[in-house]
Amino acid sequence: MNQTLVVNGHNMTVIGVAQAGFDGIQLGHATKVFVPVAMKAQMTPLWDAMKDRRWRWVNAFGRLKPGVSIKQAQAALQPFMHSMIEMEVKEPAFHNASDYARREFLKNSIELLPGSQGQSYLRMELSTPLWVLMALTGTVLLLACANLANLMLARAASREREMAVRLAIGAGRRRIIGQLLVESLLLSTLGATLGLALAFGADQFLLAAYLPADSAGEVTISAIPDVRILLFTIAVMFLTVVFFGLAPAIHSSRADVAPTLKDQAGSVVGGGNVALRKGLVAAQVTLSLLLLIGAGLFLRTLNNLRDLGPGFSAEKLVGFNLDPSLNGYAVERARNFYLRLTDDLAATPGVRAVSLASMRILEGGEWDSSMTVEGYAARADQTPEPYMNSISPGYFATLGVPILAGREFTSKDTRNLSHGHPEDGLNDHVPATIIINESFAKKYFAGRSPLGLHLGFGSDPGTRTDMEIIGVVKDIKYTNLRDEIPAQAYIPYLASPYVGGMTVYLRTTLDLRQVIGAVRRKVRDLDPNVPVYAMRTTQEQIDLSLRNERLVASLSTVFGALATLLAVIGLYGVMAYTVARRTREIGIRMALGAEQGNVIWMIMREVLLLVGVGVIIGVPLAIGLSSLIKSQLFGMAPHDPVTLTLATIGLAAVACLAGFVPALRASRVDPTRALRYE
Repeated sequence: MNQTLVVNGHNMTVIGVAQAGFDGIQLGHATKVFVPVAMKAQMTPLWDAMKDRRWRWVNAFGRLKPGVSIKQAQAALQPFMHSMIEMEVKEPAFHNASDYARREFLKNSIELLPGSQGQSYLRMELSTPLWVLMALTGTVLLLACANLANLMLARAASREREMAVRLAIGAGRRRIIGQLLVESLLLSTLGATLGLALAFGADQFLLAAYLPADSAGEVTISAIPDVRILLFTIAVMFLTVVFFGLAPAIHSSRADVAPTLKDQAGSVVGGGNVALRKGLVAAQVTLSLLLLIGAGLFLRTLNNLRDLGPGFSAEKLVGFNLDPSLNGYAVERARNFYLRLTDDLAATPGVRAVSLASMRILEGGEWDSSMTVEGYAARADQTPEPYMNSISPGYFATLGVPILAGREFTSKDTRNLSHGHPEDGLNDHVPATIIINESFAKKYFAGRSPLGLHLGFGSDPGTRTDMEIIGVVKDIKYTNLRDEIPAQAYIPYLASPYVGGMTVYLRTTLDLRQVIGAVRRKVRDLDPNVPVYAMRTTQEQIDLSLRNERLVASLSTVFGALATLLAVIGLYGVMAYTVARRTREIGIRMALGAEQGNVIWMIMREVLLLVGVGVIIGVPLAIGLSSLIKSQLFGMAPHDPVTLTLATIGLAAVACLAGFVPALRASRVDPTRALRYE
């Protein structure tokens, strides 16, 4: 308390400390410092939104009165909202607006959301992948439960005489069922305890694997299970015990005392619970196939996105962020800082090219602006709104993006025009030159060369088009690899009225670790108070942009492998149990002349039947369910035949191998010993 912090060059006194655990209102981003809203200009020096109420930058929070619903509060606020926008549409800023723009603006309304939802890009981004992973987890749980049921049925068969003895000396069925359920509960408790221990240990691993090192510490989302997760796990554990341990317990309590005590159980071919166990194995094969197909689809999606790439070479391309405006730099001073920085970095050993951009590629953010295109009559509802970027000379050369027509910006592109429209955040000074990408040229200049033609910021009737198109560049990705390449336009930062935070791109000839120290020293020599942050290679940036795809692909692969292992164990257990129960039968067959190959085929026939049933059910089911994850796929259909075929063949091969081991063991039975087997 009462200590002084320096924020953006301003001395600020600490007057309070927020409650522990409160990290602001943006899910996934921890707020460390809270300042008065009236200090907007000091926090964002180039964006003083307090001077213009048309800017949207404040989130309003309110607590409902007792008995008032969200719908009631929203209805009460609508008249205020409508009166405000009706006042706004009469302001001078709307004088040149089209009738369509006015109508659309007047359609605005207020919408209240629960405070826990807020405006979280992270929540929207992770919702679908987490539901997919939840479904995968549930499927693996079913597989584990099926294996548990198989295990309990096998134990029940091996303990038939014990249960018969208990029944014979007066034990009631209820007591036997209770004892077996307690045993199941102990087994489930052990598994749940080990699972929870693994979950606690996986927290840091997940954050380290799917977030860059410079941001992992800032993310407030924790994978550590809380009380709700613990209670949910305990509830699921009890349910699995009841539903999957009850059937074996009931079966054991129904043992036929007389035949069992006469030691005839071993002579019974098959046993009463074999059909149920085989049915569970077929279900395991089906579920395993579903998970393998899902894992294959997610892996191919990830590979498709990586193969697609950003549209330029990511090899030895490094980026980092800095923002001198937060340290009180005015526009001209910031411009000079960047000029000196690029010159110094270009002279650094191991640096081949240097450039700047206001928007970092593949970071998920966007800056778009409505535009008027010379010679293009846009419909009112189809105004050109290209994605923008403010860049330095040499930007496309640094990235390795070809110039298809015209030229790139040079140090001479510093001229700006003193007329234009202030719409979309630009004041009345706009650059005299502009570059567009291939998609922009094809969409708005079809059949004509865009070079020498002009664009203008804004879409109001009468907007001046004074920015001359001097170049057309090859398409590259903007927000992420999954999105379609949008129409893009680039302006020279040297002529921009705003020069704030920028991303510095370096094309190196050396490894990043060999130049990172020199880069930081160059920035520190210019101004030690301007921090360098988010330094990472473009390949790391690509991996960061694909973190959801990587998360789903890797975890679904783990779940698929685990499911296959469970199915293989279940199949092996059933076939081994079947062989053991049929030992006398196999001995008789071999004594009567059956050869080793005949015995192997007899067992493998059952294996193939179980696998075939699982595949016949699993493939159509996978095709039907794959449409639910269509939005998570890229570059393939949900019923991709390659994935279906490979997953089916792989599972069938592994399952048959698991069944071949008991079959081979059965073929080596000594007929003499088998005829004595009980």
